[in-house]
Amino acid sequence: MRKIGLFGGSFDPIHKAHVEIAKMALKQLQLDEVQLIPTKNNPWKDKDCASQQERLEMMKIALKDEKQLTINTIEILQDSEEKNYTIDTILSLIKEHRDDEYYYIMGMDQANLFYKWKEAKKISELVHLVAFHRGGYEIDMNQITNFHFTLLKNEAIDASSSAVREGHVELLDKDVLRYITSQGLYLETIVASQMKEKRWKHTCSVAKLASEIAKANHLNEKQAYIAGMFHDIAKEMDYEKSRQIMQAHFPQYIDKPVAIWHQWVSRYVSEHVYLIDDKVVLDAIEHHTTGSTKMSAIGKCVYVADKLDPLRGYDSSAQIAICKQDIHQGFRDSLIDFYEFSTKNHRDIDECFYEIYDYFITRGEI
Repeated sequence: MRKIGLFGGSFDPIHKAHVEIAKMALKQLQLDEVQLIPTKNNPWKDKDCASQQERLEMMKIALKDEKQLTINTIEILQDSEEKNYTIDTILSLIKEHRDDEYYYIMGMDQANLFYKWKEAKKISELVHLVAFHRGGYEIDMNQITNFHFTLLKNEAIDASSSAVREGHVELLDKDVLRYITSQGLYLETIVASQMKEKRWKHTCSVAKLASEIAKANHLNEKQAYIAGMFHDIAKEMDYEKSRQIMQAHFPQYIDKPVAIWHQWVSRYVSEHVYLIDDKVVLDAIEHHTTGSTKMSAIGKCVYVADKLDPLRGYDSSAQIAICKQDIHQGFRDSLIDFYEFSTKNHRDIDECFYEIYDYFITRGEI
């Protein structure tokens, strides 16, 4: 007879605490295996943020080195669109594997509410119920006693998938984080934690517009979206911290105006905190303010989207239409507009702009 742990959840996304709890149960209960069961339609939630395939992919990445932790797709790959109920899953598993002994693992938040689960008493008779401690949830001993729960010996877990989606990416396995940012998952809520609401709205608007322009030009819209979401990630960073990053990693630009430091610091943060490794995306972030003679087509999409963001308060629809028709022409027009506006209003122009202007306008390079 095998002793199998069952650990259900949305895993949207899976984080390090999920893996730690599964390994703890494996050891403390002397289990042969813990099966993580991603639900297709969680009865406690109305909507997941990542697709079924994306959630599965993140789980595979997180569990790649854990031989005794496996993924059971009994719920997520079901044909039905009905809500998943644990009683149905358990009955199916017992029917298929009659000789296995099951331990169903859940957090204290769910253990305290277990009496509300569909056919709770029957579940408690079919499997061993196991609960782990979670931060902010006291133990309801009536539930623990009535349903014969076993308590894991663990420090209260404060981690949650919702906390990850709200910006706590330190809770993630690095390879899972790398997957999330490369696929553009959860980015609107992740970056919201790093900036004030006005800048967050601008960021989302720029990412959306950059993606639309890229798609219209038959370019990689995902790259444009990701670069747009991270282009201002360090815009509101503390001056001293920004200065340290500039001094350590971009000393050649430290004499540039502080107002444009964020393009280099945002590249650094995107690469080293959010683990973005796509050079096209990173370059687009780095060049979104000043531009560059080495601008990629994606970089141009982000550059013009930042300048033409409809939330800036003027009608940029005509310029946007040109960018969607031909990003290279739209980018050139944006450079000309900047030059004419700055000259007319006697604003200082950074010397690097003239090199860029000469390259794309005077020489007509693409």
